[in-house]
Amino acid sequence: MANSHGSGPQSAVGRLWDQYVALPATRFVEGVLLRRDIERLYLVFGGHIFFQTLRTAVQLDLFTLLSREGPLTRQEIAKRLGVAEQPARVMILGLTVVGLLRKSGAKYTNSRLAGTLLVKDSPRKITAYVELQHRAMYKGLYWMLEAVREYRNVGIKEFAGEEATLYERLAHDPEVEQIFQEAMQELSLQANADMARFIDLRGVKHLVDVGGGDGTNIIAIARRWPHLRATVFDSPTVCEIARKNIAACGLADRLDAVPGECFADPFPRDADCLVFAHFFTIWGEKQDRELLKKCYDSLPSGGQVVIFNMMQHDDESGPFSAAVGSPYFLTLATGVGMLYTWNEYETWMRDAGFNDVRRHRLLRDHGLIVGRKP
Repeated sequence: MANSHGSGPQSAVGRLWDQYVALPATRFVEGVLLRRDIERLYLVFGGHIFFQTLRTAVQLDLFTLLSREGPLTRQEIAKRLGVAEQPARVMILGLTVVGLLRKSGAKYTNSRLAGTLLVKDSPRKITAYVELQHRAMYKGLYWMLEAVREYRNVGIKEFAGEEATLYERLAHDPEVEQIFQEAMQELSLQANADMARFIDLRGVKHLVDVGGGDGTNIIAIARRWPHLRATVFDSPTVCEIARKNIAACGLADRLDAVPGECFADPFPRDADCLVFAHFFTIWGEKQDRELLKKCYDSLPSGGQVVIFNMMQHDDESGPFSAAVGSPYFLTLATGVGMLYTWNEYETWMRDAGFNDVRRHRLLRDHGLIVGRKP
């Protein structure tokens, strides 16, 4: 039989290779020690493939199907989704390999993670965030090489308008802007209950959520602190969404949304607590320091500034969420932001004049940093 390593029935190179592969040490190194690294490299090379597999399953509502009717065979899944068995098999294989589906015999069920995050009626779903990745991040991140070389958000060219940031240009595409707000709501819900629990607002009268989006954060805070008045401070189109959500929750007597631009316009009057949730990551150090100084100048004595965000480790070694999120801010959102370390935020706060700066570690890589004006 011909051998790919040389001519003839078995070349010398082929025999040596077979002997190498047969060695117990080789099998241990390749099968155990290197396997995890190799599989991680597969995830890097195949990240776009696995994501599109996930997005396809979310759009077909596979995870909701399995939560209601599972376990199901591949044939049953294909029939209920209205697709042919062969493409269903390709999709299911990818979801099983990455651990989103579990296989027992011939039947499949959701993993615990999939059941929590990818079923459409789950209170902790992130299905809008999946669609936002497809509709916005994919197009923008294509330009990462150019963004790194030019130090600007080159990927914004994929979106209509002349504005400098993605958030401003989203106003030109109401459908994608709605998906963006739903995705941000999903992310906020993952940890904002902890935020409301850890912020001491007993003496606060008026809290302003700068860049507060659709109102998810102030609604959670207001429910925990019934004495509090709170305001979203964001763009006009986003404030419209926030007002609708506030009214739907029956909190319009205490909550409001005021349009404004955080650098150019003054913060809403009488604020004694300024919250920045998933906001400081948008900007570079210069802008973040400028905002903190503006906070200090705007707040009364005893007023608080709060940063709520996913945090980068102080030794800059991770976590994964920081590594995944940061390229979006560089390449698409603004061209200058990233997920910063705890120490950076704390240093910027103290340099702006705040004292009694404290950190609170929350779940899912989130954290709170609170500073008080003397």
